Amino acid sequence: MSITEASRFQLRTAIGQILSEEAADTLMELLPPVGWADVATKTDLQHLRDELKADIHALQLSFETTLEKRLHEQTKWFITTMIAMNAVTVAVAVALSKLI
Repeated sequence: MSITEASRFQLRTAIGQILSEEAADTLMELLPPVGWADVATKTDLQHLRDELKADIHALQLSFETTLEKRLHEQTKWFITTMIAMNAVTVAVAVALSKLI
């Protein structure tokens, strides 16, 4: 049986006739606004936590892999550039020494 707003209102009215209006309001505020099947349980939250942790771990691994790859590329280009700059410096020094 699904709980509808009409059945909730009917329950509220009946409780208001038996108890006070204030007590009926308090009781209705304590009930969930939807059926109990729609309320998350501790098990549901644990499954969601496990899925979220797995997603974060996968994202972390992906990030670390990408970072490692990019740092390797950057280091390779940096060393290549430094070797080329040293070669040019040596060539210029040799050329200047021949001029003098």
